[in-house]
Amino acid sequence: MVPSKAAVIVPTWNRRDEVLACVESLLAMDYPDYSVIVVDNGSVDGTEKALRARFGDSIVVLRNEINLGYAGGNNCGIRYAMDNGAEYVCLVNNDAEVAEGYLTGLVAASSGDERIGAVGCRNLELENPSRLWGAYGTITYGPFVVRMEGQGVPDDSSWSGARDVDWIIGNGSLWRCSAIERAGLLDEDFFAYHDDVDWCVRFRTAGYRISYTGSVSILHRGGGSSDIRKEHFFPLPYFLGRNGVLFVRKHASWANTVRFAFWCSAAMAGRGLRALATRLIPWLPQYDARGHRYWDWEVSYWRGIIDGLLGRNTGVAVLQRG
Repeated sequence: MVPSKAAVIVPTWNRRDEVLACVESLLAMDYPDYSVIVVDNGSVDGTEKALRARFGDSIVVLRNEINLGYAGGNNCGIRYAMDNGAEYVCLVNNDAEVAEGYLTGLVAASSGDERIGAVGCRNLELENPSRLWGAYGTITYGPFVVRMEGQGVPDDSSWSGARDVDWIIGNGSLWRCSAIERAGLLDEDFFAYHDDVDWCVRFRTAGYRISYTGSVSILHRGGGSSDIRKEHFFPLPYFLGRNGVLFVRKHASWANTVRFAFWCSAAMAGRGLRALATRLIPWLPQYDARGHRYWDWEVSYWRGIIDGLLGRNTGVAVLQRG
């Protein structure tokens, strides 16, 4: 049997060292017919030059002059892959690494049923593979629209099965190109975050299954593009707030809209009081475990909520100005 042609797409933005390690692992896979496509989203840290110097013609490097985000960057790679005959596209974050049989396992999980439009896998913590970064997701509409299942828990056999789910984690996911032709590309209005959730909803609306297979795993550092310790980073809380509203406006029933408004407001009130306390009482902890200052997080999240309600995306304008 002739193997299906696949393309692995890696969008990156000013994460030269991470993407080099990622591509090294991708080129060591055992799948017989695949290409690696790196989409450089306007990096200024020498990413494109370093990729071409190390890997030459063994990979494809596409260059965008401005940052088009996770959605726009992946779409560039998906278009290129489909124009060149790919039957599957696989999305891999630049802060991830894969094992040899990774792509073989994903294609096998998808090939048994043409109604399977996409397959996700276990995301393990890169620096502690005995724990899950996350497995798959549930749409809750409160307080943050979605919940990731398995986040931060020990990896064990309870996560190794296969099942249909609400949404799969974008990192490490495999998508059937014929289903993309029917459901459409990623919605670039999201730019980054919740775009994978939106895609899963649209695939199901188009009649496809969204499947999780725990027999396949990927190593994921997580938060690479939103790491505030780096010179260039995505404002994570802004996009979580803004895109949560965008997702609700796009997909929620009236009942779920009310649910989201109630639980989101309650959560924001609680977190807002905590953040305000850190401003008034200097000896209280100022930062969470990820290094975000509580007050700055809430201000950014509120800006995202407001922009979502007003139909704006000022976060993108800031990123694209550099």
